[in-house]
Parts: sequence; C-alpha cells; structure tokens
Amino acid sequence: MIKNNGLLTRYVTDFSYADIKCITNFNLSFIKDLDIYSSLLDIDFIVESAEGMYLVQFRFREPQNIRFESLGYFQPVNLAIRDLRKKGWENIKYEVQDNENNTLSFYCSEIEVISVSKTSLEIE
Repeated sequence: MIKNNGLLTRYVTDFSYADIKCITNFNLSFIKDLDIYSSLLDIDFIVESAEGMYLVQFRFREPQNIRFESLGYFQPVNLAIRDLRKKGWENIKYEVQDNENNTLSFYCSEIEVISVSKTSLEIE
C-alpha cells in the first residue's frame, strides 16, 4: 500500500497507524511536469514507537477533497488509511482521515514514505 515503506520499518519495526501521534508540517504543492499538471501533499508526522520518536514525511499524490482543521501549535491525529482500489475510481485509491478528532480527510492516488529521522521533539 505505502511505497518505500521499508524506509519506515527500518526504524519502526512494528509500525502501525496508531503510532502516528501528530502532524508537524502540512504542505500542498501544485506542479507541472512535461505539460502534465499534478498536486502533492507532504505531511510530516511524529511517530512514537518502542524504538523512540521519529519525524516521518509522507507524500500523498493527487490529493482530492482535502479538509484540514488546525487545533493550534501541534495537530494530534489518529490516522486511518482505507484502500479504495477495488472501487475502480480514477485517481482515487486511498482515503486518509483522522478518526479521533475528524480534523483531516482527503483522497489520494498514491502514498509514499519520503524520509524518516530520529527526533527529540516531545508531544504532550
């Protein structure tokens, strides 16, 4: 489901979406490459595991119907990703949403782990 997932599991051996604690960065960009327009949504999450705290950047390609409500200086989440590929929708393969606070939801065509780094950032 997630491209480049091995990068994440190298640091967080038993990764689960429940390990994602909060959003630290939310960046939506629109690009044109070879006369093809597309969009990217990069979100940095804090992942808490037995191995420690990690800053993990996920990239979501072709995000649609984005809804994001910020609660302040850091954004707690209870992330859930549903696989919608069997529905056969064009450019929509996944639904991403915050099940706890209902502050984040969108659809996308692809999910990829971009980077993982150890962090000392503490969440309360």
